[in-house]
Amino acid sequence: MTLFLVLVVLLNTYYFSHDIYDLKDIFPELAPVTLLVITAFAVIKFLHIDSVTPRQSQLFLMLLILTWCYLLYGLIQLSSEPLPGIESLADILVMVFVFALFPNRKVMLLGILPFLLFSCFYRLYEYPESPVYPLTKFACVLAIIISGQKIISGWFIKAVIRDFEKQKLVKQFKRLALIDGLTNISNRRHFDEILSQEVRVAERNHHALSIILLDIDFFKRLNDTLGHQAGDAQLIKIAEIISSAVNRPRDLVARYGGEEFVIALPNTNLEGAIRVAEKVKSLLEEAQIVHPCSDVSAQVTLSQGIAQWEPGMSRDQLIKAADRMLYRAKSAGRDSYCFEGRSR
Repeated sequence: MTLFLVLVVLLNTYYFSHDIYDLKDIFPELAPVTLLVITAFAVIKFLHIDSVTPRQSQLFLMLLILTWCYLLYGLIQLSSEPLPGIESLADILVMVFVFALFPNRKVMLLGILPFLLFSCFYRLYEYPESPVYPLTKFACVLAIIISGQKIISGWFIKAVIRDFEKQKLVKQFKRLALIDGLTNISNRRHFDEILSQEVRVAERNHHALSIILLDIDFFKRLNDTLGHQAGDAQLIKIAEIISSAVNRPRDLVARYGGEEFVIALPNTNLEGAIRVAEKVKSLLEEAQIVHPCSDVSAQVTLSQGIAQWEPGMSRDQLIKAADRMLYRAKSAGRDSYCFEGRSR
């Protein structure tokens, strides 16, 4: 905008004010503001500066105001007669700084007051016989700008708050769609989405990928004996235990069904998945969660099916492979994990 206004001054001088002052005479007045803007643009562009500090912004603003005031004063000095165009230029600068600095009232007033005062004093100096108009103009314009800024700033703040609340609500809905409400871990939908992505990554980069499907042994009996509230409490504890067995950012633990859980292990081969299954089993044994009606232990136990992704295998095929291993673990007596070839 500054460069555009500089161009306007040049064109106005060339076409309309050539009888008042020569074009080459205004170059020294135009030079400071022009060089300031071009230098600032070049520094930001070529040094790849993504953001500036508040202090740097304030310094640039002060220099910009000073260079524009220098230009306005220089145009007056070059002319021996009143120039209505200078007053119009000052008014335009007021509007430009109002829109550019509108969110911050104090900074906006700092930007516009020099030009409002310039316009007022220039009018008083050139036409001392009619002081009412410039003073009235100064007071009215300042009042309109301040009141307008206050009203629109209030609308702007309300709009920002509404947008923030809307984004927060969207995040909450998204979280509800992807997180299991009881255990506070990922749900089946989220797991299926992530596993599909990991399968594509494994195909593209030829990385290992394994999953573990886990099922609580005789959970229905526990629910029927202790009640659903106790069963829910057990599910929450078991979800915490399984989650503590993995710690890499891309590892994902999800509730896959009523009493079924699943773990996705990117960049993990079968041996790594077995170690995770052993860790889950060990942590669950340490927790000693009571199960009064289990056929295999006095504490809660898990059956686990482990499967490793093979080239050409889809997400559903990988899950089915883990489900087969889980069924084999249950058939082998539960409280164990099973993988292709053998079980433990």
